[in-house]
Amino acid sequence: ADDEVKFNLALSLHAADDEKRNEIMPINEQNNLSVLMDALEYFYRHTKNRISYEYIAFQDYNDSLEDAARLARLCRRFPVKVNIIEYNPIENAPFARAAADRIDAFAAHLRDQGIMVTVRRSRGKDIDAACGQLANKD
Repeated sequence: ADDEVKFNLALSLHAADDEKRNEIMPINEQNNLSVLMDALEYFYRHTKNRISYEYIAFQDYNDSLEDAARLARLCRRFPVKVNIIEYNPIENAPFARAAADRIDAFAAHLRDQGIMVTVRRSRGKDIDAACGQLANKD
């Protein structure tokens, strides 16, 4: 931010509380949400560039309206855009894709708070070729 170089910043957020974020993103234990939000606010103050939050929706993990409310609180400090991404399940993974109606309700809650939201629907999931699914299969 101090170099006056213009670039867009997208943060892989995926959870709006430290407990959940620690489970899926161990780096959060070294740089928790408070530290991260301070750094992002610094970036915004110096660049005036809107920050994007990438948020993969996992079934019954981070897709509730309570999760949306926590995320909305994080979004109040500076202008952001939230990209809600459908999870593409892979074999033996602990997560499943959140239901479309839950993703839509989650997005609607954020929009009702004045937050810019995009829901990125997955393509290729029917043939295991969606983002995150391409891998060797025996």
